Amino acid sequence: MFRRSVTAASLFAFLTLAPSAFGAFIPLAGTVELLPLDTLAPGMVSATDFGTLLASRDELYSFTTTAGTTSGVLRSAVYRNPNGTLDFWYQVTNDSTSATEIARETNTSFVGFQTWVGFMFDGGALPGLAWTTGTKQPITSDGNIDQSVVGFSFRPPDATAKIKPGETSAALVISTDAIFYTLGNSAVIDGGTQTVTTFQPAIPEPSTWVLGATGLLGIFASRRWKRKS
Repeated sequence: MFRRSVTAASLFAFLTLAPSAFGAFIPLAGTVELLPLDTLAPGMVSATDFGTLLASRDELYSFTTTAGTTSGVLRSAVYRNPNGTLDFWYQVTNDSTSATEIARETNTSFVGFQTWVGFMFDGGALPGLAWTTGTKQPITSDGNIDQSVVGFSFRPPDATAKIKPGETSAALVISTDAIFYTLGNSAVIDGGTQTVTTFQPAIPEPSTWVLGATGLLGIFASRRWKRKS
């Protein structure tokens, strides 16, 4: 009985950690798929259930150009959405004392994962944190050849698109088929740049899959034992 309980618990852990392994990936509602080398308009997120907050960070950034010092806060968080996969959220606030606007925000690394991108003005809809309602919509989102960098741009053609001093971006999201996360990097850019610590998807450790396989084998063995008895 104890052995069957352990293997069942192992399988439960495996299924909980890896739901996307047993069904099609369902991205966050409203996001649009971003393929390597794509540049496109991110979708407006329409989800109402954003899942469970797993981790968050507020990182100060500061860089100096010939115009002076630009500073602010880059907030990031990871949510496990109702489908079991991970969504990575970011939001940029530009201090009112900053010398320049912010034109771009980038995130690394999404190599090997599906990426769907979007934004939401009402950051307050996200659970677990005091997200700000942003006023600046990203004009485009883009990925490089291997999706090691996924970015959001606030550049013209709209001359008012950049995040001006005292303004905050919409909440930006990269919805993925990842089931694990680790620390990564994000950057804010405009003439100068500052990189801060945020989050990125992670490849699962081999031991996790061994645990899941052990659970499956245990259940198969248990069923075979029942048939024999």
